[in-house]
Amino acid sequence: MWGSVLVGDEYDVGDVIGSIDDPLVRTITKDLAQHPLLKEHAGGLVNIIINLKPKGKDEKAEIEEDEDKEEKSYPAFSRTGEGWFETHLGSSADGIVSRLRKARRSNKEFKEDIDILIRSVRELKSLEVQATIDSMPWLSEREDTIRELGLSDRDLKSLRCYGDSRSDSLLAACEMWDNASLILDSLEKHEGGWDDSHREQWAKAMDARSGARKSWRSTLHQSDRLSKAELELMGYAVEELQKWGPLNAKSIISNLTERNVLKKTFRWSNTRVGRMLNMYGEEFNIVKAAGNRMYGLLVDEGILIKDPWAYGAGFLDADGYITITKRGEPRAGFIATGSRGRTHCEQIQKNVGCGILQLDQKVYKDGQRSQHRVTFYSKADLRKLLEGVGPFLRLKNIQAQAVLKFLDEKDPQVKENLRKVVQYHNWADDKKKSRALLDEWGIGVETVVKWAEEL
Repeated sequence: MWGSVLVGDEYDVGDVIGSIDDPLVRTITKDLAQHPLLKEHAGGLVNIIINLKPKGKDEKAEIEEDEDKEEKSYPAFSRTGEGWFETHLGSSADGIVSRLRKARRSNKEFKEDIDILIRSVRELKSLEVQATIDSMPWLSEREDTIRELGLSDRDLKSLRCYGDSRSDSLLAACEMWDNASLILDSLEKHEGGWDDSHREQWAKAMDARSGARKSWRSTLHQSDRLSKAELELMGYAVEELQKWGPLNAKSIISNLTERNVLKKTFRWSNTRVGRMLNMYGEEFNIVKAAGNRMYGLLVDEGILIKDPWAYGAGFLDADGYITITKRGEPRAGFIATGSRGRTHCEQIQKNVGCGILQLDQKVYKDGQRSQHRVTFYSKADLRKLLEGVGPFLRLKNIQAQAVLKFLDEKDPQVKENLRKVVQYHNWADDKKKSRALLDEWGIGVETVVKWAEEL
């Protein structure tokens, strides 16, 4: 794997590699031992652990070039918010260090070599923490504060997943902590004994810091409010989404009822479960999927999809379009916004195997996020998409059938009628617009219905 960067023979821990029984420890040892910068630059170990290629320039020269720059480049995190170790090695940094220590006890003659590996893992973990902080500019002036508030692995994952969306509450906790710390610092510098007012200030400041830490944790881990039964339900929901792919709340409840795992003392209505999934789902990697009130399980590759056509139909019904332009050009596509929308678009294009992916398109409206699209122009792409999703469409099935017939139709008049069927049904819910179209064409709604029935 590192043939392009190896210099000389393996680092002098070959005997350690052969004598360690634990496969994970052995793999880490081997990879770290082969890196040419092991002795000089522990930060370069990032490239080993997460399986990235080292930079092309001389590392030392590049570090000197970047000394005056504030921007840092870090490897990307998993879509699920997991850290580098969990994603690429299946274990936390603490877990890896624990196993290395165990290996050290069994191989005392290689203690110094294994100590190097432990320091390397810790160095990499510190870079992971820094990468998490640097990924959120709003935290730039609060780094010392959030380290004091707490940055466990669970905290870091939550920050990576939804730190930005909960930034106001997190910053409020930081502000509360900093104000209390200023009071405590002032009291420490006070010369002479404390009177009752000083003691009262100290007590209030300590309470404020306790409240700030509690607010920080409750903002990052809102699911801690759930009861034991509710936590069980969320766990069962994860299992169902893992087994079946995207489902709505009603389907989840139905499946769990058949499994007879729900506690009968609770009334699990569609509304209640849907509200739980909306409020706490992201902490269990449950996200809104394409389709009407559908939920999916987020994995490292994206939304877990079992049937891409059923998923695509839900996406197309909810956030897609099927049309025929006035020039007689059939079109279809998906539109979404934000990071989750990008995931949906990437997933659908990958799973259906056609269409043109257009990411991060600028939308020139205040407060609106960039758009992501998957568009279908060619006859082959349109046919593949619409034939695949057709059996599952609920809202745009008539438009899909009309476009499929349009692709093969030779008669210009029939093609024009099909175009009007598509356009009318795209605006059927807007009474004013649909009425205006009928007036423009000089026909009644029964005529459009007749054309649609011929499909």
